[in-house]
Amino acid sequence: MHCTTLRAALITLGGLVLAATLVHGRTFAQNAPAAAAAPQTDYSKVQEISTDLGHGLYVITGAGGNTTLEVGTDGLIVVDAQFAPVYLKLKAKIAELSSKPVKYLVNTHYHGDHTGGNADFAHDGAVIVAQVNVVKRMQSPPPGANGQPGRPAPAEALPTKTYTDRMKLSVGGQTAQLIHLADAHTDGDTIVYFPTANVLSTGDVVSSQSYPNIDVAVGGNIDGMIRGCDEVLKLINDQTKVVPGHGHVTDKAGVRTYRTMLVTARRLIAKEIADGKTEDQTVADMPLAELDKQWAVSGGPFVQRFPRLVYRSLKGS
Repeated sequence: MHCTTLRAALITLGGLVLAATLVHGRTFAQNAPAAAAAPQTDYSKVQEISTDLGHGLYVITGAGGNTTLEVGTDGLIVVDAQFAPVYLKLKAKIAELSSKPVKYLVNTHYHGDHTGGNADFAHDGAVIVAQVNVVKRMQSPPPGANGQPGRPAPAEALPTKTYTDRMKLSVGGQTAQLIHLADAHTDGDTIVYFPTANVLSTGDVVSSQSYPNIDVAVGGNIDGMIRGCDEVLKLINDQTKVVPGHGHVTDKAGVRTYRTMLVTARRLIAKEIADGKTEDQTVADMPLAELDKQWAVSGGPFVQRFPRLVYRSLKGS
């Protein structure tokens, strides 16, 4: 679709669900956000696939959100931990790329498909880093989409190094710049820029091939998603490789296309609201039918939920 786009294989897990696993003899459950449940996944069949982004940066796709890896001379920075049951596979893939230890694990937000491996990374010596609201959400998560109570994450899975607005992390010869985007996908979103490689990891503020989740239960907002894209576009240039939360690696043109989709969806849903339509009536009207031709083809739970999330976001704003 975009001439500079790098394609990376991704096992699509659009729903964010409760993941439970037995790892290193320790059983723990990672709570999921208020979102539609994903289909059952046979984690034994998941393959972790890496793509070299240059200058010691890699993207790894497996089960859950994309993982970004930065290799320094004395340690590694990992962004997002995927689902808990694939930790050993993710660990093995990282070891193929570098024998250095993981010094920092950055969570771009609190959802279980990005934080499921936290406890095991911490057990192996990594410092978990996140925006301060991530700790709050992991300790007191909201109810799920079907009303089930949120389950707090275990203490060992919680970030121990937090920040409010900006933070810089360093490993030998490499740096990562952490920037908080307020009230976008959640209230604790972090984007991570790697200046040496000109790579940006966006978490779920950006998706390259499907509708995103907007976690309105914890402050996520369609307007915040659009503002987040604006911040991303200010930060990057035409050569930047953008690692979205889900989907293939993209670029500045891809982020612009995604932002246009968000703006269009907001306008169409806002018109339904202005016309006095209820949420169910809005969904029945299928106002995003044209957008679906590009953004719904990969399937996933947010094909149906995205219009509702935009509606609730606008009604609550």
